[in-house]
Amino acid sequence: MRQFFTFAGMNTTHIELFGLTVTEPFTWITNWLVAAFCFYFGHLLYHDKQADRQARYWALFFLIIAIASITGGTAHGFILYVGQNFHYAAWAITGVAVFAAQLAALEIIRHSSYYKPLLWLIIVELVVNISAVFIFKHLDVLRINSAVGLLGLVLPLQLYAWRQKGQIRNGIIALGIVSNLIPALIHSMRLSYNRWFNFNDLSHVVMIGCFYIIFMGARNAWQGRKQLSPDRQQA
Repeated sequence: MRQFFTFAGMNTTHIELFGLTVTEPFTWITNWLVAAFCFYFGHLLYHDKQADRQARYWALFFLIIAIASITGGTAHGFILYVGQNFHYAAWAITGVAVFAAQLAALEIIRHSSYYKPLLWLIIVELVVNISAVFIFKHLDVLRINSAVGLLGLVLPLQLYAWRQKGQIRNGIIALGIVSNLIPALIHSMRLSYNRWFNFNDLSHVVMIGCFYIIFMGARNAWQGRKQLSPDRQQA
């Protein structure tokens, strides 16, 4: 197994697998591992008979994140064959996942006068984000959109439902969102075990735990699965 070769001016780990050159093999594997867990979380939420609108949108969030992770993992592992466009596609798809998380959060205030204006706002945000990804072709577009969408809208609404309405599930989801700052920090500080298992891979592994917390909150696991969320009670 050779250690490095030069691609786009960078030293990149790679292996030979079935006659193919697989770049950043651990990043490819951990991305697909995130996808597997997210598909599982989304599947459980989508088929949960007690799921409300919030849970359905979180199911959509996980399923879209899974697609983004498959796409991103393919870009990291098979960049020589698929090119950079798979990276851009993964970033754009992640933006759609953020939109799904925002829709889940808006269910908290569905009967409020703020609902429709905020709905139109996140639709515009989605269009701007996808356009910006393919115009600027830079990871910072994803970072900014995730910060604005999750920390700017989703997190405050989860905290509102938890503190003002006593919804424990939303407090758990808020914890999961905040915990995602850990993999973000790992990535930004480029904390790596070595060149083979680097900051991308470590952040992916930690991210699975963060997503599990969100999943448990969305599934209403901390409330005995009996207490319905506000949108169910008013339906």
